[in-house]
Amino acid sequence: MNKDELLLKSIQCATIDELTALIAAYLEQAVILADQSGHIISSGQSPLSQIPTDWLDATTNAPLYRRGQQEFIRNIINPLALNTWYLFTSQSKGYPVALDQIRLAIRVLNSFIDRYALNPNQSEVNSLLGKLLTQPDQTDTTLLQPLLADTFVCVTATPEAGATNQTAFIQQLRDLVAPLPLTEDHQRLIFLFNAPDLPKLRPQLKQLGAFFHHYFFISEPYTDVSKTAEFRNICDQSAQLAQQLGTLEVVNLTQKYNIYVILSQVDNAPLLKNTMCTQILFLQRYDQRHHSELFKTLFEFLENDCKISVTADKLHLHRNSLTKRLQKITDLIDVDFDNPDKTFGLRLGYRLFNFLQI
Repeated sequence: MNKDELLLKSIQCATIDELTALIAAYLEQAVILADQSGHIISSGQSPLSQIPTDWLDATTNAPLYRRGQQEFIRNIINPLALNTWYLFTSQSKGYPVALDQIRLAIRVLNSFIDRYALNPNQSEVNSLLGKLLTQPDQTDTTLLQPLLADTFVCVTATPEAGATNQTAFIQQLRDLVAPLPLTEDHQRLIFLFNAPDLPKLRPQLKQLGAFFHHYFFISEPYTDVSKTAEFRNICDQSAQLAQQLGTLEVVNLTQKYNIYVILSQVDNAPLLKNTMCTQILFLQRYDQRHHSELFKTLFEFLENDCKISVTADKLHLHRNSLTKRLQKITDLIDVDFDNPDKTFGLRLGYRLFNFLQI
């Protein structure tokens, strides 16, 4: 099969399997189209049912792989695509595949993929995501839903008063979150990244924020990209509440402020106070009369999962001293530290107390 025949017949192909079979016939070699996870999308004349893991190392400089007597060449279909797809082509030493043939095969594949929107360019997806972050009401997310299978977090980055060198900060942040987009809205930056990357990126965000005097709010993970505007709104509300509560840090998880976001929707302060805060208010009044620190001690103990050693270190107390305080607390109020309902209620009570002080 010559070049002209390939081009003519490729236009008539309606499925990716038809096209890979055509390319295999043109090259007179086995071909495999696989994604970055090793899933074989399509193949022609190939004996392989699975791509070996070491064939997918994106950092390797040697694109040659051997399987028995066969040698395979790896080429990236489109380096700008949302997901990396590879074309593996077999060859033999006596009959190597010509470079111009490979280039033509890749061109034909890309044309087919674009025609049927099988693997859009990252830039196209980023354009939609960027619009979603700044103009959610005007963005059609139905185009994004089938393309984005990962779990995301929405992140806002806001400068502190007097923050400088915003340009350098933005550039370093772009490098960190790439290939996903970074958008700006009234000095505040908004971006997404894959939730599984959070443990790795969180220390880097903290370092960047501390150096450039910015603070971050990171949403709960979510899978429905159409909900991005809602999670961005929770980031904004959490930032306002953290400033009011005096608990603002460089990197903040909105999970810490979810209860405050909910409470901000309840317009009945007396109800909140009377349903949850009575016991800890009793401890606060006891401390005022007896110059003790039971109110703070109980809070720290609950926040540290009722762990004696951790709480003692946090309060700079000896374990015995902490144990005596806890015994005094149980004498004064109805609390059972082994009962999750009791401890949850008290932790919620402290959050209500903090909220009502705003």
